[in-house]
Amino acid sequence: MNVKKDVFEEKLKILHELGNELSLTKSVKDLCRSAVELGRKRLGFDRLSTWFVDAGNPKYIIGSFGVNEKGNVREETAERVTIDGDPAMKQIHAKQAHSLMREGVPLRDNSGNIVGHGSHIIAAIWNGKEIVGYLSTDNLLRHKPFTEQDREITELFASTFGHLYSLKIAEEALQVAYGQLKDIQGQLIQAAKMEVVGGLATGVAHEVKNPLAIILQGLEYLSKKIKTGDEDILLTLQRMRGAVKKAKGVVNGLLDFSTFSELNLTPQNLNSVMESSLFLIKHQIDKRGIRITKDFADRLPPVMADKNKVEQVFINVLLNALDQLSEDDKLIIRTYAKDSLDEDRKSVIVEVEDTGPGIPTDILSKLFDPFVTTRRASGGTGLGLSIVRNIMNMHNGKIDIGNVKEGHGAKVTLEFIAQGQT
Repeated sequence: MNVKKDVFEEKLKILHELGNELSLTKSVKDLCRSAVELGRKRLGFDRLSTWFVDAGNPKYIIGSFGVNEKGNVREETAERVTIDGDPAMKQIHAKQAHSLMREGVPLRDNSGNIVGHGSHIIAAIWNGKEIVGYLSTDNLLRHKPFTEQDREITELFASTFGHLYSLKIAEEALQVAYGQLKDIQGQLIQAAKMEVVGGLATGVAHEVKNPLAIILQGLEYLSKKIKTGDEDILLTLQRMRGAVKKAKGVVNGLLDFSTFSELNLTPQNLNSVMESSLFLIKHQIDKRGIRITKDFADRLPPVMADKNKVEQVFINVLLNALDQLSEDDKLIIRTYAKDSLDEDRKSVIVEVEDTGPGIPTDILSKLFDPFVTTRRASGGTGLGLSIVRNIMNMHNGKIDIGNVKEGHGAKVTLEFIAQGQT
């Protein structure tokens, strides 16, 4: 009876069972932990650990899970060593081999300190095309010498693990992509809905504009025809005329804002453009009860700009700020001129600063990416700031967004080139 052959065949059977069990793990992390735990328990490995090539710097490997000098399984993701630091690993990497066994070699801990001498096996973890990691085992704890069959079982285990690892990585990437696809699909539907709403609003504005004009003409006619000294009647007619003109101004502003056109550059005073933008969103401002402080520079140099598109920039920035504010907060709008850093031109600066909670640091660097928004619950599509940046680029301008102080407000800085500057 060949005992060694029987033991090897039994381990092959166990290895097959382990492959089935490991395939049921829910994540890459669970797979790596279970591989170490089951490898020790079912295949009889002593110290065992898995390491993966650092995608950012292939000269390094990063730990996953392993067994320490006391026989305890631990997470080792904070460990990072060079491939050249281990002669066996270096040799496998250079030859693109599958495994290597050494006898009577120093055995080390993760810090590189020698903790004993004995047998050591390194097996490459392949993804089918290249080495993506290494499985390492030694006999530090039980001092049982390794055999050629041990090397073969280690190599087969690493091969099985590598196959499952690649599948699990692909599965997680697919889940992430699917989640992103669903999210983007929802955002595109919302964006399309907002486009339809914009079209409806334009149609409504057109329908309202004509009746308003007729009402205004009627008021003018009545004012001329009614001969009375009653102050109340005259005051009522005057107020009605003012209200109709205000409504007409809102409608005209909405039509101008929603009309798509090529870039139409004309000299603009940004103080006036900001005032018209504030007028268009006056309802939202009043509804929220937000205090607005204006610090507008006198005799601001004009800029060559498309009024409608710059209004779109201002309105988007203002609405983004308003959405984060409560009644106790305030909005500060500043305009001023300054010399650019190269002093070859003069710039006109518009700052919109608020006293709200600020922008979460995890999305601060992604604000201009399409579909990134903090206003998803209130219908935000994440397209606004991406469009804002495009408009600023069309004007050869700049936009910068940051927190004034973490948790104490955000500030948007818009820079335009003054007219006549290059």
